[in-house]
Amino acid sequence: MKKNLYIIFKQAIYYPENQLSDDIFRAINNKEAKSAKIKLWIYSSAVALSLAGLIPAIKDLSLQFSNSGFYEYLSLAFSSNGSIISYWKEFMLSLADSLPVESLMFSLLLLFIFFISTRLVMRQFKDKLLTA
Repeated sequence: MKKNLYIIFKQAIYYPENQLSDDIFRAINNKEAKSAKIKLWIYSSAVALSLAGLIPAIKDLSLQFSNSGFYEYLSLAFSSNGSIISYWKEFMLSLADSLPVESLMFSLLLLFIFFISTRLVMRQFKDKLLTA
């Protein structure tokens, strides 16, 4: 019985079809290339959209800084000759209160998205250059 199983297993050696491994490798490379193109388009559009939103956001941020009186409070720190030191807590609270936080956070978020997506686009190009 063991001899029969040995003969059967010996005859049942698997021979793959011609070029099957090449076809599989080519299909994997095609899927990876398609995935890389999709990622590149998504990251590039994120760069463009964040840059397009960043320009008006920075203009709005500078307008809100000038309207809130932040510059006037900040100039007090440099213009007075030591009188700010006795009222430093009130001065810091007034300075923090005049800071346009929402606009600042929105601008920083857009800047963060811009830098991250730019880094990812560069990584896609680097990967494409290394595999080419």
